[in-house]
Amino acid sequence: MVWLVEKKIFYHSINMGFEWVEIPIRVKFEFEVKESAFVPDTLSKEILYNDKILEKRYPNLNRHNLKKAIEDTVENKIMEYLKMNGLLS
Repeated sequence: MVWLVEKKIFYHSINMGFEWVEIPIRVKFEFEVKESAFVPDTLSKEILYNDKILEKRYPNLNRHNLKKAIEDTVENKIMEYLKMNGLLS
């Protein structure tokens, strides 16, 4: 049993109608690896992005929907990372 901690920067893109916005997301995630495989219920993650500047620049942006979309993007990127590194089949 080994615990791995990774720090990555992922990007989430939003079409605002008049421009595309690419949001950098700093993510720290950790998980357990047992017998060279990811152990499902062990993933924990910290997500950090500058929501204050987004709120200031795009006041009509729905923060709840943005948070959900960013969480989905991060989850997908982490799963891609695990597959790419042979920890997930």
